[in-house]
Amino acid sequence: MFIICMSSHRKTVDSAIVERVFELSKFNVPYIVLMATAGVLSAVALLTNSIPVLIGSMVIAPAFPPLALVSLAAVNRRPRLALAGSVTAVLGLSIALSAALSATWLLTTTHVLPPEAELLNKALLQERVSPGWYSVVTAIAAGIAGVIALTEGKTDTLVGVVAALALVPAGVAGAIAFLSDDPIRGWGGIALLGINVGLIVASGIVTLLCFREQSDGEIEQEKSQKTDKAETSMSNR
Repeated sequence: MFIICMSSHRKTVDSAIVERVFELSKFNVPYIVLMATAGVLSAVALLTNSIPVLIGSMVIAPAFPPLALVSLAAVNRRPRLALAGSVTAVLGLSIALSAALSATWLLTTTHVLPPEAELLNKALLQERVSPGWYSVVTAIAAGIAGVIALTEGKTDTLVGVVAALALVPAGVAGAIAFLSDDPIRGWGGIALLGINVGLIVASGIVTLLCFREQSDGEIEQEKSQKTDKAETSMSNR
């Protein structure tokens, strides 16, 4: 399967799909506001150990389209689009982390939350400051499901939640760890974020290559069937 997928490296994805994903990946005011809001809610969720708030924060986070754009651009050999997606993703995640840090600092200085030394004593947060196989599986699954949903024109909101869960909370957890003077776990969260970003993009690229090979095979099969029908019809005459 891997060899078959790699053999389709000359195939391209429909430009209409690429343009649609590009529109979803634009760095504009709505994107900035949504990423900042997602970062704040993610920080609150991690600090209060609230799974519902964490999932809700990821529903509004448009973190996946820019990474999907990188995968699509790589397959279509459009480096400028890949750069645009990368820049949007980096800026968006940076905004989410900055917003999360600001919210955490405000909540701690106003004593709404416990002192900084106790910020890391939360199960949800601790899970996201150390890379593990669960995060690898989540990132790969998110990349595969996400690009399929986008290329098939299906809703990508729920799929994007899975991708966002692999991205924003890890970065926010790392930022909170740095704020709590725990650089080891801080770098652990940042490392997890970087690993997940790479896996989502890579799995998206491989999926697109395989998907295009399958689609081309189906088209060739349909052409062959039409040719056979035409030949049969001519012979009957």
